[in-house]
Amino acid sequence: MSTPERPGSRTGPISFYLPELTVGGAQRVTVDLVNGLAARGHDVELVCSYPGGELRGQVDSSVTLVDFDTRVVPGVGVLASVPALARYLRRREPRVLFSVMTYASVVALAASEVARTETPVVPVEHSTFGMSRGGTRDVTARLASVLYARADRVVAVSEGVAESVRAGTNVDPADVAVLYNLVPVEAVRERAAAPLDHPFFAADLDPILWVGRLEPEKDLDTLLRAFERVHARRPTARLVLAGTGSRREALETLAAERGLADAVSFTGFVDPAPYMARASAFALSSRYEGLPTVLIEALACGCPVVSTDCPSGPREILGDDAYGRLVPVGDDAAFADALLDALDDPADGERLRARADEFAPDRVLDAYEAFVDGLTN
Repeated sequence: MSTPERPGSRTGPISFYLPELTVGGAQRVTVDLVNGLAARGHDVELVCSYPGGELRGQVDSSVTLVDFDTRVVPGVGVLASVPALARYLRRREPRVLFSVMTYASVVALAASEVARTETPVVPVEHSTFGMSRGGTRDVTARLASVLYARADRVVAVSEGVAESVRAGTNVDPADVAVLYNLVPVEAVRERAAAPLDHPFFAADLDPILWVGRLEPEKDLDTLLRAFERVHARRPTARLVLAGTGSRREALETLAAERGLADAVSFTGFVDPAPYMARASAFALSSRYEGLPTVLIEALACGCPVVSTDCPSGPREILGDDAYGRLVPVGDDAAFADALLDALDDPADGERLRARADEFAPDRVLDAYEAFVDGLTN
């Protein structure tokens, strides 16, 4: 069923530009968001520069997938998609184009300049603006700090991210809106009931779970050092690192050097929900985030949480320290103490589940619909 047109409103699809559907927090929540909007009857298109990706199978058939199959050009990267995206804007004339993450937004704003259409372009920032460092990330941040002034609005996934955008770009502060990530908490709970066959989840052990990308910004070196302290004081503790990334080999080496090879498991890409439902604690060690969905998913499963107090998101999700334990970034001793506290005195699971319900799909979908209506009517 299509959404009825409103008097004076723009027609065309609600479009999202996400260069690739590889595993990542922003990619996962975008797939959930487009599925949710399509389920409400909206015409939704998900535009990608590259085909494939592990999350492609999770995109609902009611969402139109558009692939450019952009040729990889050394030194240019996703910017090679500008001409194709400009052609898409002219051909489809979306009601609005949301561009997901900073580098995609640079492409979308450049394509909008080329296309010269009236489609509003709205960058969606999923991480603390300007925290990424090195190589093309620095160039992207500098381009975005200027180009974002040409955006119709900017969406930030948390208040902390919004403040970083206001501070790091020349966007009018009033044009930055906070829309939380959609977290399908009931679906997470349903998936959590699936059987789990992993030796670390035996009844006599205390598994600590981490979920994400094995990349430098996740600061897993600090988590491994913290776990070394925990394991020395609680030999039944185990650490499960669920995810893929460039640092897996280095982290496996570090775990072995610390004498933890038999107490740390690298699972690769898995559905984390069954692990969250059975873990004794959930750990987030990041140097920076945006609104880490994995924390909300862990709360939805009633799992006690320990997180770094990094910019941005964990403090908002955990209500300061009301729904979990916050520790300074990079402090392995404090992290270890907080993990031991969580194992010894776990939080009330029902209270954690109720907190996660505040990020349930209907609230977020209502907010996105109101945002689109306000932008395009």
